[in-house]
Amino acid sequence: MRRVFGGLATFAAVAAIATPALAGEPLKPYVFLVVDTSGSMIDNATGFGPPSCPGSVDTRLDHAKCAIAGIANSYGDMVVGLGRFRESSTDTNPANGCSMNGVDCTDCWNAGLTGPSCTAALFSDARLEVLVGMFDGNNSDLVRWNDFTAGTCTSNNVANNPDIYAGGWTPIAGSLNGTKRYWQGLQASDGTTLLASGQPGFDPIRNDPLRNVFLPSGRQCRPYIVISLTDGEESCTQFSNTTAAAASLLTTAVDARTYRIETKAIGFGVSPGNSSIEGIAHAGGATDVAGVNEGIYVQNEEQLQLAISSILAEAVKFEQCNNLDDDCDTLIDEDFPNRGAACDNGLFGICRGTGTYGCTPTGAGTQCNITSPGQSPRTETCNALDDDCDNRIDEGLSCSCTGVEICNNADDDCDGRIDESLSRGCGTDVGECSVGTQVCTAGAWGACSGVGPTAESCNNRDDDCDGVIDGLVRDCSALPGGNPDTGICRPGVQTCTTGAWGGCVGEIGPATEACDTLDNDCDTRTDEGTGGADCSSSCGVGQTVCTAGVLTCEGTTGGGPEVCNDFDDDCDGRVDESVPDNGPCTMAPDGQPLCMPGVFRCVGGTYVCQGGEPPVPEQCDCDDNDCDGQTDEGSLCGPGATCSQIHCQCALPCASGEFPCPEGRVCTDGLCILDPCFGVTCDPLPNGDRTVCDAGTCVRACDSVSCGAGQVCVGALGECRPDNCTTFPDRCAADERCVAGVCVDDPCAGVTCGAQEYCQGGQCYGSCTGVVCPTGQRCDRGTCEPDPCGAPCPGTRVCDEDAGMCIENPCQDITCQPGEACDPQTAQCGPDPCLGVVCPRDGDVCSLGTCAAPPAGPDARPYDEDRVTTGGGGGCQSGPGGGLGAGALALAVAAGMLRRRRAVAARGGRS
Repeated sequence: MRRVFGGLATFAAVAAIATPALAGEPLKPYVFLVVDTSGSMIDNATGFGPPSCPGSVDTRLDHAKCAIAGIANSYGDMVVGLGRFRESSTDTNPANGCSMNGVDCTDCWNAGLTGPSCTAALFSDARLEVLVGMFDGNNSDLVRWNDFTAGTCTSNNVANNPDIYAGGWTPIAGSLNGTKRYWQGLQASDGTTLLASGQPGFDPIRNDPLRNVFLPSGRQCRPYIVISLTDGEESCTQFSNTTAAAASLLTTAVDARTYRIETKAIGFGVSPGNSSIEGIAHAGGATDVAGVNEGIYVQNEEQLQLAISSILAEAVKFEQCNNLDDDCDTLIDEDFPNRGAACDNGLFGICRGTGTYGCTPTGAGTQCNITSPGQSPRTETCNALDDDCDNRIDEGLSCSCTGVEICNNADDDCDGRIDESLSRGCGTDVGECSVGTQVCTAGAWGACSGVGPTAESCNNRDDDCDGVIDGLVRDCSALPGGNPDTGICRPGVQTCTTGAWGGCVGEIGPATEACDTLDNDCDTRTDEGTGGADCSSSCGVGQTVCTAGVLTCEGTTGGGPEVCNDFDDDCDGRVDESVPDNGPCTMAPDGQPLCMPGVFRCVGGTYVCQGGEPPVPEQCDCDDNDCDGQTDEGSLCGPGATCSQIHCQCALPCASGEFPCPEGRVCTDGLCILDPCFGVTCDPLPNGDRTVCDAGTCVRACDSVSCGAGQVCVGALGECRPDNCTTFPDRCAADERCVAGVCVDDPCAGVTCGAQEYCQGGQCYGSCTGVVCPTGQRCDRGTCEPDPCGAPCPGTRVCDEDAGMCIENPCQDITCQPGEACDPQTAQCGPDPCLGVVCPRDGDVCSLGTCAAPPAGPDARPYDEDRVTTGGGGGCQSGPGGGLGAGALALAVAAGMLRRRRAVAARGGRS
């Protein structure tokens, strides 16, 4: 069996699904999820407890809603629509159960109210209700329908903060028929609106930019999927109509083309192998394999999240190495850039063979195809070659060797011997461990001759060599054949001291059964045999009865003051109530003396000693464990270890060197004490703030950070950052840019350039891509001008325009503030003329205000990523990612200075 999800699992890695038009990105599917909102969906989800969302309860529907909200919040880029069974009601009287939170049904069109009896009408395609259409960026809409914050069902609230409710029948076939109509951009056959025309996500196939892209097999490029989530079987028609509805989706016609839409069936709370779920899955496109479940079966929120994310991950299309465009981005094998590149067989010297990378037989990657095999190894000779292919040249020969012998299987000191007399110390002499030596043989250090650590046992020895002898504690019980964890009985503890287990201390054994709702005699029964005693008194003739842990006297009237005698003396139906304690006690019920006294309390008509603390063997913990008036007396720690009265633990002195203490301990006050933060993982707070470990407790990182003037601690980082627009870009208006922490006017705000132009400094310019300038000239903002250096400068060198010669770039070691750039002519930081520039051609980058293709060739110098703006879309924009971040006056001056200093080559090379 497979596809039965259980346990909490990490979402499948589909969070990186991106727009297919970008090279190297996977192709995301279009998915429409239909949620079962029949009445059975509010049944308990088999006792898993409430899901993780605030305000949810343990029902199948709440688990499903919380899972959908988690998927929507986790994946930033996906196309998933949401629908549900359309339910209706002709009874609008809240007294007949037709209300939601006290609001009349007429105001609750989204509440999923129980409708009339399930008839053939519920087989129609109007049984689907589209809640959220399929379109990019609909994550917040998915969350709104599943965030448990709808409150009441007023019309205004429905429009602004809706939610999914359950009630009614299970029209699976009708919902699938309606789903096909929605994919085709149609409303229901009877005119019922599935999703209003013009709403986001209406007519999803016609709005798909890849709708006309088909694979050689004839199937559309983008996967189209329907997920049918249900907890029951079809209740509104014959099941053959249900499977026919799923099968019909496989041949969905839109504008004379046929599209394949597969249906994935998820059974919520049903047993694996369910005939209904399997029937829908097989009819919806899954291959029927004998003995294998093709449906998916889940029980709670976590399993449903994993199921949906698994469907998304399986549908994502990635490029394969097969000379085909698998992800439909017009590029072939772009995810395998090393295809055709040089490679070798990984051997050394004359044995190295060379070739090129080619596709593997499965197309999953590339492999090195050797075309020029290397030679066979031979005896090393003095020829400056690696003849024996061991990545060493002329080793062991007296060609020109000098130096000290090291463990490398070579004659380093040229005495005709290899690795002679090489040994070193190893191990430790703490506890049962002993130091030893390692001997070098054939270039490798051998095993250590010393004794290493073993698991600690009760033998008066430091077996694990941590400086502590024994120190073990275990549960114990003296009860013959009994269960020490039954009723009030609890096991005691034994402590290993000097190689022997001590007595069993602190065990709680069986006691006489009392009427207190406890199993006092540890026989798995409660309060048995505690009633039936004669309680006749001045109240009259009566007999004791134990009810809900209270022993009462029945049949008596009247009475006197209450005393500790297990009788209802004052005839008020209660026994021994308000009887005061009878002073302190120093002996436990089992006869053990108490270090701390207890108190005599009235229990079952008798004063019993309760509370107090029994003595235990002394330990190094700053407590008087054996109650002799002394603390941590005696030899409690192993050889070399000290019982610290400051840290209340045994600890060895800190060693010298880079690692003074073993893992899990930290050097404090000269001792290796337990590190309270060892193994502690601090997760971010719900608001995303970073946390760190402090004395074993995770605290907000910013609470322990003190920032200087003009700075503020950013919660998500736990670090100080400038308290200005550099850290908080939203502080700048749409027509502003942040430069050196200050919002300044964007001179490109409101400027509209031509299709192949861009805005820089408030003016429109053309790209230098494709511009070929005569020899001795260069391209500046789309126009050729004289090149002061005559030609582009190679490598990292730039043109000194005043001297007319190439020099090393003086800006290489200069870091400017955000929004600024270093001018190589002055080696000074100033407003970055590329800030906010959007180059008009795909692949162009901006440098010093000029857009051009990036440099290429072996001598090309990559652009500084902090000062380069990639192209995208043409024109000029004033929102985030567009416009210039310097003031108009400052940019005018900068542009004038840089105009004569630019050095952008015709093909994008910088000089």
